[in-house]
Amino acid sequence: MMRPLFLAIGMLFAACGGEEPLPDAPLDRATFERVLTGALIAEARIGLQVSLEGRRDSIANGYYRELYRKQGVSEADFKATYEAYLAQPERLKAVYQDVLDDLQHQADTLRR
Repeated sequence: MMRPLFLAIGMLFAACGGEEPLPDAPLDRATFERVLTGALIAEARIGLQVSLEGRRDSIANGYYRELYRKQGVSEADFKATYEAYLAQPERLKAVYQDVLDDLQHQADTLRR
């Protein structure tokens, strides 16, 4: 009798979008997604500038320093959170899907 109850609770928890935080992740999911979105945008900008100017390290360092400052996180916390998600690929995949959806929304907004 208890087994179906636990299964039903688990399904309800998953359907409601509730998610246990990752124990080794210093950043919560929303903050991690914002920083990851910013990192993807920074990488696109870096790629463009590197192709024009030819120096990656100084450009990348500046973008990432600014990103971490704006989000109020440290590089170490972001990297530790990314490593925690790497250990759970399905959760990382879901994060990336949310990030891609956000980027698409931003692109759609710019086109209007």
